[in-house]
Amino acid sequence: MYPRKGFCFGTFVRDQVKSMEKRGVVVDKVVKRTKNPLGYFSFLSLSIYKLLFSKYDIVHAHYVPHSALIPAMIKRKPFIVRFHGDDARIFPWKNRMNYSLVKFVTNRADKVISVSEEMKGILVNRLGADSSKVEVISSGIDTHSFIPMDREQMRNELDLPMEKKIVLFVGRLHKLKGLDLTYECAKQTPDILYVFIGRKDGEQVATYENCLFAGEIPRNDIPKWMNAADILVLPSYTEGLPNVVVESLSCGIPAVVSDVGGCPEVVKDGVTGFVVRTGDAEQLREKIVFLLSDDSLRYNMGIEGRKDVVERYDHDRLMDKLEKVYQSLMS
Repeated sequence: MYPRKGFCFGTFVRDQVKSMEKRGVVVDKVVKRTKNPLGYFSFLSLSIYKLLFSKYDIVHAHYVPHSALIPAMIKRKPFIVRFHGDDARIFPWKNRMNYSLVKFVTNRADKVISVSEEMKGILVNRLGADSSKVEVISSGIDTHSFIPMDREQMRNELDLPMEKKIVLFVGRLHKLKGLDLTYECAKQTPDILYVFIGRKDGEQVATYENCLFAGEIPRNDIPKWMNAADILVLPSYTEGLPNVVVESLSCGIPAVVSDVGGCPEVVKDGVTGFVVRTGDAEQLREKIVFLLSDDSLRYNMGIEGRKDVVERYDHDRLMDKLEKVYQSLMS
């Protein structure tokens, strides 16, 4: 859950760490820095060493059980665990062993952080977590970086066509992100340009002429691509709380998302975008076409989206909440 090569994966955790360090919190990081499974040996060894011999006040583990199991077993100080998405919505329900591991970590934690109210419901109602120790705190985004920009200027800079309506997809190019649904929409709407940003995750990429694959983009450039687009789509089959949708709304770009996880909490249906049934390619296509046909509606949704994100998902406000959790455990 920590970034590699400066691209998008894990940047939300890194941003949280940097924010806490600016507030005077000393953060000793134990990070698995390679995709190679052998990297777990050094990661787990360093985790054990730090937990036993380092000086610290709080342990904050991200993602369950990979980063959280060892801290849960070697618990010497207050322990926080944060669920990000699949670790609550998919992993525990694959088999009894997974369920037992996640339940063990959750029971051992002094505080459990969920990124959405929907996920909190799963943790409390299905995993039996103590409701009083579950806090809903999403990562939040930098609303000073993700801001509305001039669309024409961004398209010129990125060499994107002025005359086309552009639908943007940002995320892993993976089946769970609803990639097949987006491809189906692209197939049925050849006059619309679909731009895909993200790393390939073993999935076949579409060969339609109206699909542009930009690959992995440095995070600082993401606001430009968002502002060059007309709308963002994320028809995922599973989600925690998708920051990419928050970022899009912060740029004044409405989004069409599936009714899964925290997506309906981020997008106010009919106000800042549309929420469609999970797996329903036809409804997704209808909302895309409808939204692209009404410039005034998109503009108004963009204004409302920006206002809502600043109020609810500004990074600094959410880090204030996290810092209070730290302080409560210290006292």
